[in-house]
Amino acid sequence: MKKRLLALIMSSIVMVSALTGCGKQQDAGSSEGVLPTGTFEGIGNSFGGELKVSVKLADGKIEEITILEHKDTPGVSDPAMKDIPVAIIEAQSTDVEVASGASMSSKGIMEAVQNALDNANGVVKEEVTLLEEPDVLIVGGGMAGMVSAITAAENGAKVIIFEKTGKLGGTFGGSTLSGTNTKMQEENGITDDSPEKFFQDFIRLNEGYKEIYPEAEYTWNEDLGRYYAEHSGEAVDWLDELGADMKDRTPSQPTLYEPLSVPRVYVGDRASYEEVVTKELQKHIDAGNVSVALNTKGEELLMNGKEVVGVKVTKADGTEAEFKADSTILATGGYGHSEELVKKYNFQNFTTTCPEFVTGDGHIMAEKAGAVLKNMDFLTAYSGGLKNEENGLKKVDSIRVKDFPYIIFVNENGERFIDELGNEDGSDYDKISSSWKKAKDNKVYIMLDQAMVDSLKAEGKSIISGDKDWSKFAAQLEKGEVLFTGSTIEDVAEKAGINGANLATTIERYNGFARNGIDEDFGRTRLMTEFTGGTYYVFETTPYLMITAGGPDMNDKGEVLNADGEAIPGLYQAGEIIGMANAFGRTTIGGIGNTGNVVWGKLAGSSAAEYAKSK
Repeated sequence: MKKRLLALIMSSIVMVSALTGCGKQQDAGSSEGVLPTGTFEGIGNSFGGELKVSVKLADGKIEEITILEHKDTPGVSDPAMKDIPVAIIEAQSTDVEVASGASMSSKGIMEAVQNALDNANGVVKEEVTLLEEPDVLIVGGGMAGMVSAITAAENGAKVIIFEKTGKLGGTFGGSTLSGTNTKMQEENGITDDSPEKFFQDFIRLNEGYKEIYPEAEYTWNEDLGRYYAEHSGEAVDWLDELGADMKDRTPSQPTLYEPLSVPRVYVGDRASYEEVVTKELQKHIDAGNVSVALNTKGEELLMNGKEVVGVKVTKADGTEAEFKADSTILATGGYGHSEELVKKYNFQNFTTTCPEFVTGDGHIMAEKAGAVLKNMDFLTAYSGGLKNEENGLKKVDSIRVKDFPYIIFVNENGERFIDELGNEDGSDYDKISSSWKKAKDNKVYIMLDQAMVDSLKAEGKSIISGDKDWSKFAAQLEKGEVLFTGSTIEDVAEKAGINGANLATTIERYNGFARNGIDEDFGRTRLMTEFTGGTYYVFETTPYLMITAGGPDMNDKGEVLNADGEAIPGLYQAGEIIGMANAFGRTTIGGIGNTGNVVWGKLAGSSAAEYAKSK
């Protein structure tokens, strides 16, 4: 576990971040003033957006902290919601350890409590004046935006970052990185890797996609794939050298995706990546070369003919402003929480782990400026999402089907259509996940019976991810929205809205396969168990999203391209917005999204600075 990040992540200012250290964390009753008695509210910025708390003070001490509102993912954020208020009260300070696995929620609570304490003390947070003549504007203050700013500043540019939320850090997800010829590979005796081997993995994995979708026609920019392969190791080493916690420093194979030719995936501490990059950015802020406008949303690109010359933004107070610069970088992330864009290009039914602010702003801005969006129809589907009305698009519960035995998949006609488990090495994962893309209305029905449920419980497993005590299962049964039960196959089928007669035939046939150990239809070889009756369960599942894969076309200089394949002067991009499918083709590869924030950030920052200096 790591301490909370610098004050620049924790402080929420109306227009700009308190990047110079104002609003620092304090002990109750410190030199900032004796805390008054009363209850005060504060707002912080967490993974899902704003988080609101009330803090009860008495006798100069923090007595009680209540989380009033938050938009973080239940389950994932639970440790922070439970433990951080207790830790703050015990320490009488907001400078406490983050909850493991919930670092962003932890920091959001700390920030909110600190702001409540500041409100109690009447602390006025000063605004920082933005640079008057910037060379580079960056829309988006996530990992890619911060790396872009660092690199542009290192190359002599003056930079302003516009971030629509109240904090830097964005949606940097997971903890995996990938790269070739790294120091960690060398430490572990791996000397046979190369950028060319990594690139050939991209080629090989794309061939696998063509086997799943033989009708698919698509192109990807192999120059971008080669650029990533050549610079990925440098990116991993850069984070390592900055002091990121790389845990056991052992290169591995992806745990969820197809194996690579050489172990080159690294699992570190996600919070530490953000922390070290934030500290590096702070150096350039302190030097007067970078300034940051928080709660400031990029609305559209300013044009001079075909050239991008700036950005129009909406400030926290609702007013609009225009900023001019020779170069602009879009680092706005994906569109995984935009129902409009996902339905337009991908799925009709889905849930998402992406926060509410991830709405494809950069995609829309770039397209209006003449960019061409490519590979938007491709989107990695994570399987087994449970969509409840009360949560809207937010993914709260899911079934990680790769982990669980016995279950079968059926479609709305009550028919099986695939080997549900595939090979143990994960090489069939993409094929299995494609079930949700191909299914009518993107719905796949997962079925098991009481004996299977009892067996899972006896083995200490759950069917819903993270449901150790099976309370989530019970809650879903009570809701009756996506988990249906019945004493007969026909009964449960009717409740789930699938063909009961066909389902009965499917179960009878599958039971024969389970008895004989041979799946004559789809070749399943693992963990087949007969359905024995009693009580039947059917889950209605949808895909869930973590990242999007299409975006504006660009070249290996980080320049966004128009319909003629020409660079749009003054426009660059970095991070998720570029679309992994544009750089790597239609496949899933462990660690490329996170490492890409660094690779593409460095590319965009250096190219944008060079262009600005040439003007």
